[in-house]
Amino acid sequence: MLYLAVTGNLNQLALKRKKNYLLLLGILYVLQMFSYYSAIRYLGASSAVLLLYTDPIYLTILAPLLLGEKNTGKTIFALFLGLIGVFYVTRPEGGFEQLEFGSDYLKGVLFGLAGGLFSSGVIISVRYLRDEYNGLTQLFWQSVISLFFFSPFAVSVPRNVLAENLPVLVLFGVLITGVGAVFYIRGVTGVNAVTASILTLLEPVSCIFFDYTILGNPIHSGMLTGCIFILAAAIVISLDDSVSLRKLFIWDRITFNKGAFVRRKPVLRAHNK
Repeated sequence: MLYLAVTGNLNQLALKRKKNYLLLLGILYVLQMFSYYSAIRYLGASSAVLLLYTDPIYLTILAPLLLGEKNTGKTIFALFLGLIGVFYVTRPEGGFEQLEFGSDYLKGVLFGLAGGLFSSGVIISVRYLRDEYNGLTQLFWQSVISLFFFSPFAVSVPRNVLAENLPVLVLFGVLITGVGAVFYIRGVTGVNAVTASILTLLEPVSCIFFDYTILGNPIHSGMLTGCIFILAAAIVISLDDSVSLRKLFIWDRITFNKGAFVRRKPVLRAHNK
């Protein structure tokens, strides 16, 4: 809102048609983030971010049903690669026979898979609303809706705990939702769609690196194998000749799974080609 006020574009926040779908977008985003952070809590950051990147699997299935997008041989192949990746990421080191019902590991896997599903729902909603609301408008109202639903969780936190961690939380919000996202989108607007999509894959790879080096969480061989298959699935979709599903995955994922950005006109022209 501050950015829009400074640039004199507050009129972009006006609600038009499809308000119910704008509300749906916000709810799906809330569910995505709740599932994602719950997966991090139970499973660890590396596995959680990889499971979040399973949204191409769901998009391959849901896009033809909800948006009329057509699958090709490459998208089916990407689905196959993604499923193999999920198998390796979710498989415990000792095998599935050691997976106990109700364990934290199983909860993390389920939350991670749910996060990928809700992420695909966010992308499809963005696609549906793009002709009525620009990216910044969708992002603003999505944030407002998220604030409404997440506020009770913030109030429930003990005051001393909130005060102790508030500087980190503010820094987290400013760097990721603000500065980092602006730098990111200004960078991807200068490259083509395929390059941009591959750049997005730095997120799960860097997450695994920092999870191991900074947080000290162990990384098993199955996670690395699953990482290769899931990222390969994303690359296959980005190289697919059927531009409809490719654009659905690339630009709409860049728009909302990275937090915040201001979409510039060159991106919109590339999106509609």
